[in-house]
Amino acid sequence: MKSDGFPFRSTLSFLVGTLMMGAACYLSLQVTSEVFIHSADPNWLTSYITGRGTEEVLLVLAAFVVLMTLGVPRQAVSFFCGVGFGAFEGGLIALLLTCVSASTAYLLVRGFLRKRIAKLIKLGAYESRFSQLREKLVRNSFRTVLMVRLFPIGSNVATNAISGAFRVPFIPFITASALGFIPQTLLFSMLGSGSRYINAFEQPVHIAGLVVSVMLILSMMRFTRKDNA
Repeated sequence: MKSDGFPFRSTLSFLVGTLMMGAACYLSLQVTSEVFIHSADPNWLTSYITGRGTEEVLLVLAAFVVLMTLGVPRQAVSFFCGVGFGAFEGGLIALLLTCVSASTAYLLVRGFLRKRIAKLIKLGAYESRFSQLREKLVRNSFRTVLMVRLFPIGSNVATNAISGAFRVPFIPFITASALGFIPQTLLFSMLGSGSRYINAFEQPVHIAGLVVSVMLILSMMRFTRKDNA
């Protein structure tokens, strides 16, 4: 009886989870539709944020977390936060939202989606592509995740899904992700805040952050060359 019931419970859990994710995605798109339509207009975004109450702004930010979890580029969210909150505060808020979305995706895949993602990865078309990445993740989780996050080319959703499916430890995953998210988050929040005044405190903080980011990228490239040698 237990073996007969298990597939039914597993399928039911998957269907319920999928329906909830679909509903959350639909509601998030409704909440942020205006923002995406005017995403290239900093003046509109500024007036939009200043004209909304705290609860409405928090609702938009929560919707961004849902959408980033499902694949919306984090650069767009960083730009929005830079426009609305300034270079420094906006960068911190965008970094927090991005880390929450990465954690959510990781936990979803490690939970009820893990078996299905693992089966997909094991298919002949994908197994050869992911076997080397899996070996690196198992051998050095922190460095591998950090290296993937630092480079602008790549999918955050794929990195989150693979890390969850391969059971990468959460602490190395999220700490490496947070460090790797910093360069582009700073860059796009600064671009978004271009129409706003950047005070004397924010300028050295962002310059220092970008310098550290470049050093991290260079060090990761050096480690990659050693691994491939």
